[in-house]
Amino acid sequence: MRRWRSSPALQDRVTAGSTFAAGLALNLVGLTDVWVDPGIDRLDTAPAWWHTVPLVVGSAAMLVKRGRPVLALLIGVVASLADLALGGSIAMVLVLFDLIFSVGLFASARARRAVTTAVFVVIGTAGVVGGLAAGEFRVAVFIALQLTTLLFVPLWWSANVRQQRRLGAMAAQEAVLAERAAMARDLHDVIAAHLSTTALHSGAALAAPPDTERDRAALRAVRTSSLAALEEMRAMIMLLRDAAPADQTVPGGLDRLPALVEAAGADGLRVTASLPDLGSIPVIVAHTVYRIVHEALTNARKHAPASHVRLEVRRTGDRVDVTVTNDLTQPPPLDHRALSAGTGLPSMRERAALLGGSVTAGRVGSSWRVRATLPVAAAA
Repeated sequence: MRRWRSSPALQDRVTAGSTFAAGLALNLVGLTDVWVDPGIDRLDTAPAWWHTVPLVVGSAAMLVKRGRPVLALLIGVVASLADLALGGSIAMVLVLFDLIFSVGLFASARARRAVTTAVFVVIGTAGVVGGLAAGEFRVAVFIALQLTTLLFVPLWWSANVRQQRRLGAMAAQEAVLAERAAMARDLHDVIAAHLSTTALHSGAALAAPPDTERDRAALRAVRTSSLAALEEMRAMIMLLRDAAPADQTVPGGLDRLPALVEAAGADGLRVTASLPDLGSIPVIVAHTVYRIVHEALTNARKHAPASHVRLEVRRTGDRVDVTVTNDLTQPPPLDHRALSAGTGLPSMRERAALLGGSVTAGRVGSSWRVRATLPVAAAA
């Protein structure tokens, strides 16, 4: 199946061979001499097997229909006229239908317009001539309808196929853009949080008088944050580079929440965490929980440094609830608040919305609370 989809030449050979076999079977059962009235002179001396000759030529033309669709159609028209001189056959109808369809699908816009114009001229001319020869209007209509089915329907069908392919390409492009947006959001959450931590520690060290122990502690914190950012960035890049990773997990999960809490404590927050075992939940839900907690702790560190933070992650039935509450302290220095890009809460809401969940954030008394509700069943 994979070879069939990736080899247009194989598809053309199979189609041509199948059409020839079906046409030959139709000829053998006697579906020839179908377009000529018995009272009109024709090549009565021609053996019935002669219909196989134009069938072979038309089927051979189908082999080049993808690369040279107009040439293939011209060959098919000549073969069809030769077959018509012998009385016509249903087999050549199949060949001509496929070749006209191929022009509508593979030829240039200019060639398609030329072929469409020629088709309408043929339909109109044949209808008028046939109607005048028979002296009846209904004969003209009958001929026009027959030729429309044979000559115009494949062009109309191929136009629909081209439109569906364009819509599919647009949908694929939109999916790529959505994936890039998700990647950008992940990169922001990972890198921005660690860079904010680095800036906070380095800024605090620069603002205070020189102190060897405190400055070295700030440098250790900066190094730890930088290494963590590089580690998560490397894990994400490796995941994106691997087309079919054996491990379908993504960076950041429930097992890393304790380390996240410990890092927040090292950055000056006083964190009280309740992290019970949530059982088996989808990887994407675990990843979303980690990112929401990460962003909430980062926001608390930037906007309410040295505050008391209460973290609770629990599972209730078919959903996971995440609550992060921090005390409202004095406003941070101006340079700390300038580190915020204002994308933290929108990022958390977007992550939850992708799973069918929600995130609320706001002031509750003297505290700031972020609460996320994530359904488990929808992501399974």
